[in-house]
Amino acid sequence: MYLVVINDERGALVSERELRTELSIGRTTDNEIILQNSSVSRKHAILYIDHDMVFIQDLGSVNGVQVDDVPVQGSVQVTEQSQVKIGTFKLFIEYVSPAESERGGFQTAVVHPNQAHGKIVVINGPQAGKEFYLFEPITSIGRTEENDITLAHISVSRHHSRLKLEDNGSYVVTDPNSSNGTFVRSNRVVQGMRAWHGDQVRFGQIECILVDPLGQGLSQSNWTQRKEIWIALAVIALIFGLFSESIFGL
Repeated sequence: MYLVVINDERGALVSERELRTELSIGRTTDNEIILQNSSVSRKHAILYIDHDMVFIQDLGSVNGVQVDDVPVQGSVQVTEQSQVKIGTFKLFIEYVSPAESERGGFQTAVVHPNQAHGKIVVINGPQAGKEFYLFEPITSIGRTEENDITLAHISVSRHHSRLKLEDNGSYVVTDPNSSNGTFVRSNRVVQGMRAWHGDQVRFGQIECILVDPLGQGLSQSNWTQRKEIWIALAVIALIFGLFSESIFGL
C-alpha cells in the first residue's frame, strides 16, 4: 500500500490518503482527492497502481501535471523520490508495508525513564508540555505513529527529523528534506547539526527543548558563552589588581 501526501505551496499538509488501487484528483467533490483551487481542473489526474508500481495520468487538465519538473504526457511512473506538481500543490508518495498498515505504526517496548539519555519537551502547539524520553541511539521524529516521537501537527512532515546520540553526549540532528525544516538554535539544519542538552530545537512550527532525563541541561553554546564571560571577568580582576598595586604601592 502507498500513502499519498499533498502539500500546498507553503508546505502545509492538505490531504493524506491511502492508495490501494487508484485515486482520482480534481477540483470537484466527485474526486477522491479534492483540491479546491482554480489552478486545478475539475478532473485533473488519476493515480493508480500497476504491477506494484505507482503511475499518474493527466486527464487533459488545463495546467497539466509535472513529475520532477517534466510535464506528463500520458502516464508516468512516480516513485518515493518523485515530486509531483498539480497546479499550486505538491504531491509525494510513501510506501507503507502491510505489517505497518495493519498495526497502525510500530510498537515500542516499555522502558523506565532512568534508562533514557535525554528528553524532548514540547513548548508550543497542541502537545505543549508533553515530554518524550530518548532511549535509542537514533530517534526518529515525525507526524505519524511509526516514528519514535510523534508530533501531530500539519507543519511536521511524516518523516521529519532524526537525532543521533554521540559518544560525548551531544546529538547530531539531521533532516531528510522535510517540507518546513528542522532548526537548532534558530539555524536551519541542512546536512546535520550538533545539539546539546539545553538547546532549543524546532520541527516545522513546533518548538521543543532538548534536555537531560531530569529536565535539566546546559547547552554547549551557553557553556561556551559563560566560560568566555568568566575568562573576561578574571582578566578584568587581574588588570584591576595590577592597577591597584601600582597606585597604592607607590
